[in-house]
Amino acid sequence: MTEQPAGPRSAVEDAGRPFRAGAIGGAEAPRWQRALLGAPGLWLSALWGFLEGTLFFVVPDVLFSLTTVFSRGRGLLQLGAAVGGAVVAGGVMYSWAAADPHAARAAVVAVPFVGEKIVAPVEHRWDDEGATMLFENPLSGVPYKVYAVTAPPRMSLGTFLLASVPARAERMTLSWVVFALVAWWRTARDEHKRRVAAIRFHIVSWTLLYAVYWTVNV
Repeated sequence: MTEQPAGPRSAVEDAGRPFRAGAIGGAEAPRWQRALLGAPGLWLSALWGFLEGTLFFVVPDVLFSLTTVFSRGRGLLQLGAAVGGAVVAGGVMYSWAAADPHAARAAVVAVPFVGEKIVAPVEHRWDDEGATMLFENPLSGVPYKVYAVTAPPRMSLGTFLLASVPARAERMTLSWVVFALVAWWRTARDEHKRRVAAIRFHIVSWTLLYAVYWTVNV
């Protein structure tokens, strides 16, 4: 009896399946790809989430979206790790701002492509809108670190961290969905061609996004 080809896997099934020879991320994949989809990629995503939540200026979405074009499930795991790292960073930045608000604010203002024109409006929005602004526009381009250093006079650390989890996940999930769709599209294509096409799409999309963002915020 002829074995029928399996249909598309869910993200959960994809995350849980082991590597195997010939599979994307398996024994025949390049070493960098196996590392990306394995434990090193997971730890790197958590670290990247932490760094971007403090004083780094490139979002961890760049990493886990690349993972997603090879494995939606493993990309989703990395998204969770990035959210965790970001929330820890939020706690660090909040605590710094609570202890020394001027130094923490100055450090964030000095981050490339942030500056006063992003920080000052957030301070005014805190007064007008309160915590709801954390969820209003996940594509606003306002870095999480800005909210963290401006929050202490306006909400407790515990409340801020609780709000941070869905607020961070909301934005990052949008990135995951876009690249999960790319991963779904490539399942109907030749293995080598789809890998090359997915990587090209990833590079071009993030290059264009940051070119526009940095041009606007210079």
